[in-house]
Amino acid sequence: LCVGGECADNPSTEFVADGFTASLEINDFRSRMDFVDTSTDSFPNTNWAIELNEPNASIAAGGTEYFAIQDLSAGTVPFLVRGAAPTNAIYVAESGAVGLQTSLPQANLHIFDDAVFNEAIIRLEEIGATPYTWDIRANNFGFYVYDPAADTVPFQVRPGAPTSAIDIASNGNVGIGTAGASAPLEIGDEASFSFFRITAGGAAINKSVDVVFTQGPLGTGELRYNIVDGDGPEMRLNADGDMVLDGTLTTGGPSCSVGCDAVFDADFERLSVTDHAALMWENGHLPAVGPTLPGQPMNVSEKIGAMLNELEHAHIYIEQLNRENAAQEARLTARIDAQAAQIAALLARIDRMDAND
Repeated sequence: LCVGGECADNPSTEFVADGFTASLEINDFRSRMDFVDTSTDSFPNTNWAIELNEPNASIAAGGTEYFAIQDLSAGTVPFLVRGAAPTNAIYVAESGAVGLQTSLPQANLHIFDDAVFNEAIIRLEEIGATPYTWDIRANNFGFYVYDPAADTVPFQVRPGAPTSAIDIASNGNVGIGTAGASAPLEIGDEASFSFFRITAGGAAINKSVDVVFTQGPLGTGELRYNIVDGDGPEMRLNADGDMVLDGTLTTGGPSCSVGCDAVFDADFERLSVTDHAALMWENGHLPAVGPTLPGQPMNVSEKIGAMLNELEHAHIYIEQLNRENAAQEARLTARIDAQAAQIAALLARIDRMDAND
């Protein structure tokens, strides 16, 4: 059967594809089938059409080759296949799996690339007030998220990545190298140590630092901080709380609530040596330092500031005692000199008395 103004008298030989003639042929300058539903408004009544190629009346020359299903009531084209689309552009297997460019879909949706883009790509595009586009891509270099506008790859998984390289648990905990992370972020390793590296690529020297947890020399666990510069770790902290630093320790400094160097100020009211000593013996600790109890936390910065304050007190008291001792020595020397003069005068008088006899 041939339908259309361009049908020949013998339609059975008009068009032959793959050696077979069609049972139904639509032959016209505009090949289209309209499905007009005359139902009332209370029933579904959308009108549809199947159209082949862009109508001659809508263009001056040329046009688009396609096979389309149109929603005539809505004025939309929900399905369109361009001319020369490849075989298996969309393929639905008997299992219901859908293949894009493959007739052997191995999943619910299987996207195959046959050197068209040299990778399989899913594009996500938003055209609202601030349009933007993202790609999900996969090739022999990895699976990655691509930002076409910035030409960057913010996320990538390389081929051969191990199981649970990144693992997000049902409670939101993130494991790196471990499944079922028991903390908001857990880094796991089957070796006797695990670490993460922080790198500042623009640094002039020593671009990276490692934070390492290892079994340590005691086998009880040790945390290490290591600048990646070829030598050993700069800090080690073991399970007993012992810390080793290869360099110096600098803190933010004490609050100086005890005065610190203010002890040297002219208006600073210092206790006398006697009062200071009495307070020390009464409380069982240096007044500025305060109690230092075994097994209790200690603010090192505050303690050092307070100890320096007490040391300064001690030096001031020592200097005061030195002045008092010097004054006493001067008074004693003057007294001795006076006594010596008196003795000399007495001896002279005795000598004159002896001479008169």
